[in-house]
Amino acid sequence: MKLVNKPTCSTHGFRTAKGLAIAAMLLTSQSRAATGDVVAYWDFSSDDKGEIDVNGTATSNYDLVNDGGVTIANGAAVFDGTARDFHTEKSIEFSAANAYTIECFVQADADCNGMVMELSANYTQNIGGFYILIPSSGLGETYVRGDGGYNGERFKSGTNIRGDGQWHHVALVVDPSGDSPSETVQLYLDGVRQANHVGNNAGSHLGAYQLYVGSRSGSQFPFKGKIDDIRITEGALAPENFMSASARTAGTHVRAFWKFDPENPLADSSGNGNALQGSRGVTFANGYASFDGTAGDVRTAQSLDLSDSVDATIECFVRMHHGANGGTAMVLEHSEHYWANQQCFQINVGEKGAASVLGTFRLADGYRAGYSPVKSIAVGWHHIALVKNSSAGTVALYLDGAPQTAFAGSSTATGAALADKILYVGSRANSEFGLDGDIDDIRITAQALRPRQFLRTRTGELEDVIAYWPFDKNSMFADASGNGNTLTGTGVTSSEEWTAVFNGSQRGFATVLPLPLYPYDSLTVEWFMKADSSGSGATMVMEMSANYNNNPGSFAVTANESDAGNVSGGFRMGTGFNTLRGASALDGQWHHYALVFDASESGAEIVKLYRDREEITRRLGTWTGIPDLCSAVLYIGSRAGSTLPFVGELDDVKITGRALLPSEFMKGRSFPPCTVMVLR
Repeated sequence: MKLVNKPTCSTHGFRTAKGLAIAAMLLTSQSRAATGDVVAYWDFSSDDKGEIDVNGTATSNYDLVNDGGVTIANGAAVFDGTARDFHTEKSIEFSAANAYTIECFVQADADCNGMVMELSANYTQNIGGFYILIPSSGLGETYVRGDGGYNGERFKSGTNIRGDGQWHHVALVVDPSGDSPSETVQLYLDGVRQANHVGNNAGSHLGAYQLYVGSRSGSQFPFKGKIDDIRITEGALAPENFMSASARTAGTHVRAFWKFDPENPLADSSGNGNALQGSRGVTFANGYASFDGTAGDVRTAQSLDLSDSVDATIECFVRMHHGANGGTAMVLEHSEHYWANQQCFQINVGEKGAASVLGTFRLADGYRAGYSPVKSIAVGWHHIALVKNSSAGTVALYLDGAPQTAFAGSSTATGAALADKILYVGSRANSEFGLDGDIDDIRITAQALRPRQFLRTRTGELEDVIAYWPFDKNSMFADASGNGNTLTGTGVTSSEEWTAVFNGSQRGFATVLPLPLYPYDSLTVEWFMKADSSGSGATMVMEMSANYNNNPGSFAVTANESDAGNVSGGFRMGTGFNTLRGASALDGQWHHYALVFDASESGAEIVKLYRDREEITRRLGTWTGIPDLCSAVLYIGSRAGSTLPFVGELDDVKITGRALLPSEFMKGRSFPPCTVMVLR
């Protein structure tokens, strides 16, 4: 599905300045790449499955797929010696003309005899593939498949790294421009070049294949031990530019993490002993803290000491009780009054307008603040992150993973260490600006994290049904799920059967506020539809965002586009579209449709479309990258509330935060209540 005015896809944000961003957030100055950009980096510290490419963005990344057999512990991937399916979701786009450096840290068990990683399912059959192997001899080796044969190097004779309990740095440098085979492929162990060269193919280069970690294609040569910090950089790096042992991630630098678990809601699950105290004005239930709007007394029992760090990420989930509460309320404040205490921070709501969010660092020569639009968190749970990045000289506020572009302040002193102060939760110094809302999963990390490293979901249960509009005649705009996702707009009427009738004159029929899909990994959109055969040309049934072509992680459903009468439904992916089309809707009958986004699937099967529980299999479009679901306004019956108007009837639009099976779809439309006659 490709509607009018599709722009050329471009990549924004971190990709355009990734050399600076990576150095600031992930590496020390000693390990910064001297040439080229970082292509991918898996630190095995940013998520519990080890899948995230922390170098990537939500729409452009090389995330891994973990079949569940690879354990992530203490910031490293642990392999038990059995074949595990652990690989990139898509091929890495290497250029055969460019040089690359592949690095990682390994800790091989005494009985290890397996593959650290391999580019392609079997490099011997794929020109441009490579492997790094720690065989039973412990004499590690690498091979790269070139146009005319194999080229590689092995550890120096007598070098055995198995079973010594130490972390070792391994680097493979592939440079097609090398003057000889020994310069085309180079192997380093702990920064020392290994001179045992094997093969004579000077034309060795890398090709575009999936990367497999820990075994060949998930089936052969299983590795036993630990692997950490796999980094791929464009350029033939010199040893002084490799990752240093001191830069190896050993888990995120989390200083405090309050999950508000029911059994011990004040405990710090980071293990650093930063427990909370206080119970006035707050109740702990359902795995979160609920504040009543008064100045409570929740605070850290001891000072939260961040004085050994110049970077920090403060994040949490917040839900307002009454939408716009009309005044400033404090979510978090480091010190009893951050204005009077340098190197502290605060996050509050309402200061820039009802239900807005503001995040600020008070620095030595002033302050840096970011804030969100008015009413941005009026409904539902929202993730907030405040990030201080000293190397980049920035303070940034993120809402639901998206950077907020409104800023205030003029401080330039972002390089100073942070403070050692009490952290107050839900009010200022237990005395004013009480929050009337809920807080969950407060996490403070002594690093400038990137959005892909933020918490994705609350530890508590997510609402299953996100929104449900049955279009009851007496409350057409109401969200029957109870989550407050109210609709607005004109030109839509209710039929006698309590359905929404669209005659093409509708305007602005949409959710009042963004529909919060960011916390969810999977999604099912269901609806009943009877389209009017008098409509001509493409019509928009519903669309997440004003134009989903421009918004990865959003979806759209159209009728009558390209193929007369057919329904198209799909998601905007990283750099393309995953869309299905078929099953004419212009037969004058009611039909049930379901568009399913299933993150547990792979490849094209991540998106499916159903009509009356029968899967539509005609798939359109190509894409790369599986995005996070976005949070945006949902438009129903037209694009951006004004163009491509749908003509016909809709009923029971329902959005569920998981991938439903056809047996779980709605069985029938809701109908108006009727009078029941009882005969006695």
